[in-house]
Amino acid sequence: MIRAGVISGLLAFVAPVAMAVEVDRSEYQFVSDLSAAGYAPFGTGGSGNTLFGMTDGSEIYLCFLLDTPNDQSQRQSALLAELDGGGDDRSVPNIPVVCVLTQ
Repeated sequence: MIRAGVISGLLAFVAPVAMAVEVDRSEYQFVSDLSAAGYAPFGTGGSGNTLFGMTDGSEIYLCFLLDTPNDQSQRQSALLAELDGGGDDRSVPNIPVVCVLTQ
């Protein structure tokens, strides 16, 4: 009983302190820029809708798909035309992937 009282008393003190942590802000990065800067990819298992992560050993970014339905449709149309033998224009919109710094 005394142990439970001590634990609940400590939690009442620690919980507000943990909630007072401020989250910083930073600009997102394109995966191509991180790759050019020497960051290496790592798997995330898709948690939080991530595609993968990038790290340089001291910083960790989580990467997400930043696509539009219109761009997806253009890519699909071009690829289906290729399958049908009529794909003259091979130009399609790139697939944007952005990465957000974790802390």
